[in-house]
Amino acid sequence: MKNLIPLILSLSAIAVTPVIAKDKTSGDIDFYLGAKTGYIYTAFDELDPKIPATFMLGIQKSGFGFEFEGTFVDMDKNNTDLEYESYAIYGTYRTPGKYYARLRAGYLEETLKSNINKWEEDGFSGGIQFGMELGDAFSIEAGYTVIQADLKYFTLGGNVHF
Repeated sequence: MKNLIPLILSLSAIAVTPVIAKDKTSGDIDFYLGAKTGYIYTAFDELDPKIPATFMLGIQKSGFGFEFEGTFVDMDKNNTDLEYESYAIYGTYRTPGKYYARLRAGYLEETLKSNINKWEEDGFSGGIQFGMELGDAFSIEAGYTVIQADLKYFTLGGNVHF
């Protein structure tokens, strides 16, 4: 019995350590870089988006933060090649824990251009991401962002934390 109590306490300490470890909302400043891709849904039947690439830079403290994001994708419209790019700045709130949700809302500027024409638009963008921390340095996320009323972006990606 004397040996059993220290063994139980040792195993309990090992089992509880991941639960009491700090997450990314603990109050420390968290910088992160991310990349993601996914599917862009468009309400325009004639617009055919290819596979997008998105890069992100973020900072957060105590669950609140900012993200800067750039998205790039080639699109086809009636056999015309188009290039789409958008840049956004978001204010964010992330729930605590290893498994989390991040709400985002902010301002987005987008450009769609062909060899002949160029269309520009700006306005509100927002979304939600669900993620999981894989240790202190890496997390994965799946998300949904409304780029504008007729463009929705479903994503899967990862972040490296510093």
